[in-house]
Amino acid sequence: MQEEQANILVVDDEQGIRITLAGILEDEGFNVVVAEDGYKGIEAAEKTKFKIAFIDMKMPGINGIETFKGIKKVSPDTIIFFMTAFIDEDLLKEAVKLETQAILYKPLDIDLVLKVIKKDLTKTNILVVDDDFSIRETLKGVLEDRGYMVSSAEDGLTAIEMTRKIHYDIMFIDVVMPGMDGFQALGEIKKISPETNVIIMTGYNIEHLVEKATSLGASTCIPKPIDDMDKLLQTLQTIKEDTTRSAILVVDDEPSSRETLKGVLEEKGYKISTAEDGLTAIEMAGKTHFDMALIDVVMPGIDGFQTLDEIKKIDPETKAIMMTGHDVEHFAENAISLGAFAHLSKPIDMVELLQLTFSAIKE
Repeated sequence: MQEEQANILVVDDEQGIRITLAGILEDEGFNVVVAEDGYKGIEAAEKTKFKIAFIDMKMPGINGIETFKGIKKVSPDTIIFFMTAFIDEDLLKEAVKLETQAILYKPLDIDLVLKVIKKDLTKTNILVVDDDFSIRETLKGVLEDRGYMVSSAEDGLTAIEMTRKIHYDIMFIDVVMPGMDGFQALGEIKKISPETNVIIMTGYNIEHLVEKATSLGASTCIPKPIDDMDKLLQTLQTIKEDTTRSAILVVDDEPSSRETLKGVLEEKGYKISTAEDGLTAIEMAGKTHFDMALIDVVMPGIDGFQTLDEIKKIDPETKAIMMTGHDVEHFAENAISLGAFAHLSKPIDMVELLQLTFSAIKE
């Protein structure tokens, strides 16, 4: 339901337009803020992160173009639509040069407005990182033709700076680049945005790079030149589908227990990763966001309570269900005090597990 809760800004000097558009968008479940001129629109963007902004092109004070520039300075990833009732060729030419999503003509076609909003809220945001201009732009063009929102960066440092400002769902990173190489860039980007899916690209022998890429959190590694675009697009679709599935980490030193839980949860459509001890689980949580973790209490090395505590420090949003087959003193109390969502005794009642998993993820 993330799309329904998106913040939208409406900037227009006409009160009727502001009230009407805001009312319709609020009825659709969006959070709407209105501003009567460009200055107030920019001020609003400084206080609130807007996914989308509708800006009238002709307003007293500063026009829509200047308002656009002001909002983009404070919120580069806001998707902006211009609105106009006038055909001003100079303004339209300038608007076309900017990274505006579209120009909507008044009186507004509300069905069209809602259609373009929902389309843009579900678009996958991609960053292509490669020092080779031709490869960058070719891949960008192909992906844009398929409906993705695509940006590009010529080196790792630029990509890291862009990641601090904008969330990217998927990122293509070349291995060999001047300054910082692709693996270094991948490591830094995963620290900033663990949930970003990264595809490593290389023109060199791919086999010995795959293990390193995946150990750093990459989703996959592909060879250059990219000749099979259909295969690439299928890879993207797979990644996109995987990101809609809830990710669960199963932490247990018993292989049979891990595999049983993994199988049961995968059958219900969850995306499952496993770890055989607490240290491995903590390392994985530092690279990937997990919606939920199933953690055994008694394990060699560090126990489940210590594991839970460290995972919660890394990612407080991860829900945890603690498990034990031993008579652990104050098991329930310790689990809840450390922020666990629930606790289960082994052997696990799978019906109860699935009910708790559903509740934890939907909470």
